[in-house]
Order: sequence, then C-alpha cells, then structure tokens
Amino acid sequence: MSEYIVKPGDTLSKIATGALGSAGKWRIIAELNGIVNPNKIRVGQHLQLPEEVAEVPSVVNTSGGVKAVSKERVRISVENKVIYVTLLAKPEKIFVGRQHRKGLYRVGLQEPETFIGNHRERLLEVNLTDSEMNVIFATSENGGNLDAVNTWDNQFISFGMFQWTAGGPGKPGELPALIKIVKERYPDDFQHYWGQFGLDVVDVDKKTGWFSYRGKKLTSAADKAMLREHIWAYRFVRAGADIEVQAAQILHAINRIHQFYAVKSSKLGGYALVDLITSEYGVALLLDNHVNRPGYIRGCVAAALERSNLTAAEMARGGDEEEQLLIKNYLDIRQTYGKHPMTDARQRAAVTRGYVVDGIISDRRGSFVSSAWG
Repeated sequence: MSEYIVKPGDTLSKIATGALGSAGKWRIIAELNGIVNPNKIRVGQHLQLPEEVAEVPSVVNTSGGVKAVSKERVRISVENKVIYVTLLAKPEKIFVGRQHRKGLYRVGLQEPETFIGNHRERLLEVNLTDSEMNVIFATSENGGNLDAVNTWDNQFISFGMFQWTAGGPGKPGELPALIKIVKERYPDDFQHYWGQFGLDVVDVDKKTGWFSYRGKKLTSAADKAMLREHIWAYRFVRAGADIEVQAAQILHAINRIHQFYAVKSSKLGGYALVDLITSEYGVALLLDNHVNRPGYIRGCVAAALERSNLTAAEMARGGDEEEQLLIKNYLDIRQTYGKHPMTDARQRAAVTRGYVVDGIISDRRGSFVSSAWG
C-alpha cells in the first residue's frame, strides 16, 4: 500500500491514470478510501493507493540474448513519477518508465544497431540483405530503441525502434502488424509475451491491424484505454529485449520500405522511387522521411526533380552525379515541405550522412540491394 497527497487540479481519474495506468481504476481508489462522491476530494487529502499485483512473462539471459521461459508475478508501484515492477519471487525492483500525461514513456536500453551488429547471420537467414541491414542501421539512430514504450499520447501504446502504434480511436495501427510477424515466425514468443495474457491481433494486413483482448476487437478509445495500463507497458518492455522479437522489428522496418519504395506515382511521372533514388544513403533518407512524415515523400522528391531541372525519365537513366544533385535539393526542400514539415530534418539528415562518412552505407547509385526486387 502506498500513499498519495491530493494536489490542485487532481481528480480521482487523473490520480488513477498516473498511479495505476488507467483512468477507469478510480473506483478502486474511491472504494479503498471510503469515498462516496468521487467529485469531492480536497487538496492535501491523504489517499491510500493499492499495490497492483499482476503476471508478466519471465525471461532468462543467455549468451545469445534474452529468451522467454515462463511467467512470474510482480508488484507495480509508482514512486516520484517513476513506474517500477518488483518481482515477488525475489527482491528485485525493475524500472519500467516515467509518468507523463495519460501514461508513461521509456526510452529503452536495447539499441537496434547493437542487435544488427551482433546478429547479422540471423537476419540473413530471414532473407534480409546486407544492404537492407545497413540502411536500417543508419536510420535507427533517428528512431528509438527496441524496448522503447510510450503510453501517454492519443495512440494508446507505441513500441519499438520506429514507435509503431496501436492506432487512434477507431483506427488501425502498425503495431499489430509487427505483433503478427512475431505470431507467425515465432509463435512461442507471441504466446509468451502477449497471448497468454489475452492479447491477440485481428484483421491485419502488411501495414496495419487491430488488437483484440480475450476475443474482443479493440476499436474505440474506451476499448484501447486498457493498453495504457502500466502492466502492458512492462510486458512490451520484456518482449523488446527478446532477440526474436528484435529480429521481427528489423523485418517490420524493412517492410516499411516495401510500402512506398517500388510504388509508381503520377507525382513522379509514372515512375517509382526505386527508379529514381537507388543508393543506400538515398534509401536511408527516404525511410527516415517515411517514419517522420510518410505523406510527404513523393511530393518532396517531385519538387526536388523540378529544382534539379531533371525529369523522372532523365533521373531514371542518370548516374551518381544526378542522384547526388537530386538528394541535395531533396534535403533542402524537405526542411520546409508541407503544412507540418519533418521534425529536425537538418539534424536527422546529418546523422544519416555520418554513416556514409563512416563507411557503413554507400552514396553510390545502385548500391541499395533488396531481395524484394532483385
């Protein structure tokens, strides 16, 4: 049991959101403290908060990384706006994340570049090329860590290196598509981290889908609000340290390229981006753009073609010089392109360019190779 002192502006729902991860748990606080009218709490009032006990997936550390083994019980607590779980079987307190608005955020510890560097053979086995891994390596610094979690915004929960989301109210999200990859490729891991606790995915295509809980599809804001609960954040944190879930994230990141790179567009004179920008450096820039502002890519490249005095047909026949000119103008344009331009576009581009300087990716035309289109 822990104690909370009511502050100005507090409501039971707000307190429940911060302390228990769900506004709907205000009734638990009211019952515990004998509160008949939830609208009548006063500043300075001392409230008792329940200690939540829940089950989470248990893991072990191996030479190859973290692996799922069983499940264990934990106690969830909030101390000075920091969320912890404590394993009941042993006195070990584990950091989950920091309170923020309606939920929590966690930057995470599992870096994509470290995983790629240590597990290239595993990724080659699932048909990723060295070139694709190089591109993901170069874009990962602008993304997030493999165990990053956020439950505070209007997407309810986001997870992983590209912060894939559950989707807003009434909308599908990209996170269920990631979980489907885990379910299909690593069914034991899916069951361990999510299935045994009632979470599943439904109506998933290559891009997006929906979560379900104990057979009920989560569509509305009220449905999806359960995903803000701190226990779900921790279950995703545990999953984000598993090497097979990490491999699934890299695959899902590559699938993102497949969503836009080879699609012909009238904005590009009937050509696709795969015809125009073919260096690893260029594809890394496009992927970073798609993660941050996916709707702007083709319009931005079309504007860059015009500024470069190139038609799409000329660019498709061009060489290194033409691509470098196109990328130069594309990077200038994307800084201010659209109603809501890319976030930190110049800084993000500088980070990606650093991987060219370090010899990790190439800016030579034709250097990007994918098994998806030869």
